[in-house]
Amino acid sequence: MAIDFDIREPKNQRLIAVIMTVAVALYGYYQFMVKPKRAEIAVRTTEVVTLRNQINTMRGNLQARKVLDAEQMELGARLAELEASLPDREDVSSLLDQFSMVENEAKVYVIGFKASDTVDETDQPYQANRYKVTIEAGFHQYMEFMAGIMALERILSFSELKIGVNPNAPAGEDLNEGLEDQPRSLSIECSITSYTFRDLGDNPAGVKGKKI
Repeated sequence: MAIDFDIREPKNQRLIAVIMTVAVALYGYYQFMVKPKRAEIAVRTTEVVTLRNQINTMRGNLQARKVLDAEQMELGARLAELEASLPDREDVSSLLDQFSMVENEAKVYVIGFKASDTVDETDQPYQANRYKVTIEAGFHQYMEFMAGIMALERILSFSELKIGVNPNAPAGEDLNEGLEDQPRSLSIECSITSYTFRDLGDNPAGVKGKKI
């Protein structure tokens, strides 16, 4: 069936004009409204993706920072523990305070404490500080004293142990009467050595032990 459409007729021309006007309007709307918006949406989408990636990176960094902070705290605590066990200098007053505390707990009598010598081995990262100690006590009390000293944070060692009868202890059956937990029947001499950290780079070769 043929369509009878005569472009010369006024009504058909008006129809064509309307269609062209609508097409031009739609084209203009797309070019000036839709297309810029689509381009803006694309830009905003890229920005969103970029920002999300940056946020995820920041979250990862924050998490890593928390892990690093926890590791730093752990290492700091470990360093403090090591510095307490092997300090970089000898503090005799602090050592005496610790000895006095152990002496009271073990119920012994430290009647002599004298710095003996310092052994400084040039190839070792530590210095040995030796003290001569004289104690009056019973055997069990002295063992408690040794255990208390060894339990201190400081690295300490015993050597040159000499145990004998205390010539100054009272004689007779009333030797420990009223003082059964604090006997003074034995006189004990020993050397106690403490250790301090020494940086090999700060010590010239050939330095020998010196008196303190």
